[in-house]
Amino acid sequence: VIVGGGLIGIELAEMLRSRNIPVTFLVRESSFWNGVLPEGESQMINEHILEHHIDLRLETNLAEIQSDVHGRAKAVVTDKGETIPCDLVGLTAGVSPNIDFLGDSGIVLGRGVKVNRYLETNIDDVYAIGDCAEQHEAIGNRRPIEAVWYTGRMMGETLAQILCGNKIPYNPGHWFNSAKFLDIEYQTYGWVFSDLTKKENEMHFHWRHPKEKICITVAFDKESRKFLGINTFGIRMRHDIFDRWLSEARDIDHVMEHLKDANFDPEFYDPYESDILTAFNWQFDTQLRMKKKSWQRIFNGT
Repeated sequence: VIVGGGLIGIELAEMLRSRNIPVTFLVRESSFWNGVLPEGESQMINEHILEHHIDLRLETNLAEIQSDVHGRAKAVVTDKGETIPCDLVGLTAGVSPNIDFLGDSGIVLGRGVKVNRYLETNIDDVYAIGDCAEQHEAIGNRRPIEAVWYTGRMMGETLAQILCGNKIPYNPGHWFNSAKFLDIEYQTYGWVFSDLTKKENEMHFHWRHPKEKICITVAFDKESRKFLGINTFGIRMRHDIFDRWLSEARDIDHVMEHLKDANFDPEFYDPYESDILTAFNWQFDTQLRMKKKSWQRIFNGT
């Protein structure tokens, strides 16, 4: 039984199923990871989990873990009163910094170790980086604590510069991340908020392949049409292209017309950009035309 519907939970489920171990997945939300993913993406992942013969229990919480006479897990009880026999319970409901050992250190703590933009704590020559570091003020839309692999790397690079005499602030740039949901590769660039958390000005365009587990969601400002971010499932995209478009504050029309430049799928993979643009034109009553892929634009930005 796995408790908690995030990226750690899905990785544990995949590992267990790869060894033909039956898995029951308890997820408190009404749809998998719908606090992060828009509705269409979350629903597709629900379907994909079930296709892998994982018993997905939505809107279900853990109430109790029961043990046998040896103290090992033998069952869980849900908040719906159901008892599910098991011999392993995986708790994957979130990550919390392990900072209890610093309680009497004099270092200012919150949920993590409090740091400024130079990763300094309140004590001279003491720094914190990685999953334990908590910014005094969140950077943009990012969380004060970011338990993401690449931000830990960026913090390490920043601190190395500082310790070598080049005092530069930590600047993670535009948000991005990647993961896998069983067989589906996931990428995100910029900000695409879920239906539960998206802002009033945020408009979404969602396209899903009629047969395959492939989809994208693009977010843009409904007034200015400024491109805000994109989620892709089953389609590989170029990080540097989207990072450039976000820095240049490109509008959604530019992004849709130049999607072929962003595609990073290997040779002989089916392209979907024309189908995506056709659906966009139909939904928003536009007449955009797909531009040919340009290696000069891709590598030179011109």
